[in-house]
Amino acid sequence: MISFKKSSSKPNLNLTPMIDMVFLLLIFFLLTANFLRNEGIPINLPEAKTSTISHANHNLIVFVNAQGHIFLNNHQINLVSLYPRLCDLASKIHPSLMVKADKKAPVEVVIKIMDRARLAGITQIILATQQED
Repeated sequence: MISFKKSSSKPNLNLTPMIDMVFLLLIFFLLTANFLRNEGIPINLPEAKTSTISHANHNLIVFVNAQGHIFLNNHQINLVSLYPRLCDLASKIHPSLMVKADKKAPVEVVIKIMDRARLAGITQIILATQQED
């Protein structure tokens, strides 16, 4: 009579490929979350039909909220100290300036910011808008 041995070995499940995929997904989500960063200052941009997406790297970003408060690189600043700060930054680098003003922000404040930037030697000034639906 033929006798068969029962194998007592358990099936071996290799988890290495699954762990690799989990790490790749984790890296993907961490990198994309880094690119979707919000500046932290709530601004409702005005809408325009001709609005385009700017892929340029803007060295300076000035925010103006609905109350007319000015923020330079996420730090609140007033109009008096904005000009010397822009002069200091323009002397070190050749910056481009993006003005992100709330649609309810006073227009006079936005005009004064753009004027002070031109006086400081900044030639590339962009007024941010969002695409109109």
